[in-house]
Amino acid sequence: MSYFYLADAQIKFVDEKAKGMGKAITLCKITVARFDESKPFVQSLGGVYKASFDKAYSDAVNMLNKAISENKAIYYDSEVPVGEINKPDPKNFVSCISIADELNSSTHLDESLRHLVPPAVK
Repeated sequence: MSYFYLADAQIKFVDEKAKGMGKAITLCKITVARFDESKPFVQSLGGVYKASFDKAYSDAVNMLNKAISENKAIYYDSEVPVGEINKPDPKNFVSCISIADELNSSTHLDESLRHLVPPAVK
């Protein structure tokens, strides 16, 4: 999935800067290839996981086809060789946000319910 997000980010970059479509196509091709490699495992799992995988795979194939057609019509960029694409960093793709403020703040119900709960219970 990391290649999928990298490809999506590259396509957004191309939309803004009008350059780099060759790299976007290569990232899309790597994404589809990685999905193809994992298909046997997903087939054995089945269920909701397979449905989610099928949707992501479909999105990746559509993104690749759209990138190729736009490149042929608009950008005319040559594809970047796969060896020149940096591998994703081996770290989480998670936005680390501190929730301490949320946990320590009083809820909006505290004021309206203060008459129902005796002070000794609080």
